[in-house]
Amino acid sequence: MAMTSDSGRGMTTQERDDFLTSGAMFAKIATTMADGWPVLSPVWYEWLADAQAFLVVSKERTSMVRNLRRDPRCGLLVDNPTTPYRRVSVQGEVEFLPEDFDWITPARGMAERYLGLPGVAYAESTFGFPRAPFYVRARKLTTWNGEGFDRTFTAETTWHDAKSSVD
Repeated sequence: MAMTSDSGRGMTTQERDDFLTSGAMFAKIATTMADGWPVLSPVWYEWLADAQAFLVVSKERTSMVRNLRRDPRCGLLVDNPTTPYRRVSVQGEVEFLPEDFDWITPARGMAERYLGLPGVAYAESTFGFPRAPFYVRARKLTTWNGEGFDRTFTAETTWHDAKSSVD
């Protein structure tokens, strides 16, 4: 997997792992419809640092799963919607997991992460529906730690300088 950073201000491996495992940020997965049009789907995920993969437990009958079964290539983005605007962006491929994969245990963990303890009861009420668990394995992973401007900007003022001048 190629790991790059925007403008030399990428996250360290530890910063990336901490970012991807803290809070309840959604991942957005970009797939391509059969007619060639792109589509985005927000998903819960679990970052598996040891495997360098995102685990997603999707419902089986979704356009995202249909698209990925036809073409396993995808884009994935996890970003922080408030400052600092950090992000992890992935060009990857999906590996669908076998039918005997224990997706219930990680699904419980995701439900608690995203919805709190009441989320576990909600998730358990849906466990009878067919699932399509899969890994998104990064071919290219790009990070940005929210500092400075993109290298294509030539401004001398950073976001932190501008913000502190009005605080």
